[in-house]
Amino acid sequence: MTQTPAPPRPALDTAALDDFLKRGVGSYAPDLIFTDLITDPGDLLAIHHYTDLSGLRGIVEGHDLWLTHSRYSNDEDEISHGVQIVDQIIKDRLTAKPGPGQTEKEYLERLAELLAGQSAAVYVCCFCESSDLLSQWRGYGANGAGASLGFDPALFSYICGPDSPPSGLVRLWKVFYDDVTQRNIVGQAIDHHRNKPGLSVQQRAQQAADAIEFFIPTFKHQAFEEEKEIRLIFTPFPGWTKKPRFRVARNMLVPYFCLTDLTSPVGISSPARLLPVTGACVGPSANKTLNVESVQMLLEKNGYLGKPVLSSTTPYRT
Repeated sequence: MTQTPAPPRPALDTAALDDFLKRGVGSYAPDLIFTDLITDPGDLLAIHHYTDLSGLRGIVEGHDLWLTHSRYSNDEDEISHGVQIVDQIIKDRLTAKPGPGQTEKEYLERLAELLAGQSAAVYVCCFCESSDLLSQWRGYGANGAGASLGFDPALFSYICGPDSPPSGLVRLWKVFYDDVTQRNIVGQAIDHHRNKPGLSVQQRAQQAADAIEFFIPTFKHQAFEEEKEIRLIFTPFPGWTKKPRFRVARNMLVPYFCLTDLTSPVGISSPARLLPVTGACVGPSANKTLNVESVQMLLEKNGYLGKPVLSSTTPYRT
């Protein structure tokens, strides 16, 4: 029996997504998200990106960060965890007692079809609240031989939130580990778009799918809560013609964008601006004393003057 292919995925409605980020989830958990970034000096002062020394050199010399397609994450479970939660919520609503009305049933079924098909592109760059965390050294800091580079989150305001570039929406968002919070966000995305006036069932389902797919990369299992991860998330506008770059990692071609790609017009290379670097921490390797000196020199050579470089105090042998 020949299966009818699902209709093509409609273009991302970024205006509707932006509205949900501001008024939907923003009203639900304003203390958990960076809707307007950080304005209180007592709030989070730095976020930290773990990398090997080659990656550190590339970031500092190029004044650039990489945002990787979320489906090509280092850990496939990161995405599958959120997908499983969404699938279960939709199934529960479809089998609720009493069952949903015909219009809502059609809306939920269309939403499930959209989420099961080709997903909207979301690109992420990952940070951690801690500059010296054992699990991060093991997973991302070259098994302790790399470094964590600190950034002032408030100074990403030139590209986040209302100042997103013409290429798409850019947000700095905390990762959610609590199962109840994750389910509430998905439920709010479904409810927020379910009865929007003047839209067809397909259009409402599309907007809900866009919102849910934005948040799937921010859902992780509670076992990873100690990471206190924060993600810079980029959702391209449909009409943006710049294509992703590719690198080889874990036997895959991995699509990604550089941060500078997002702010440069297509076909034009703009001078890179200094990143909001606050300092660095060198991993707990046998060479950490020498690495502190060389990382300090690297930062100063590339215009990052007066930034402290510390060595890890984690008792860990690489």
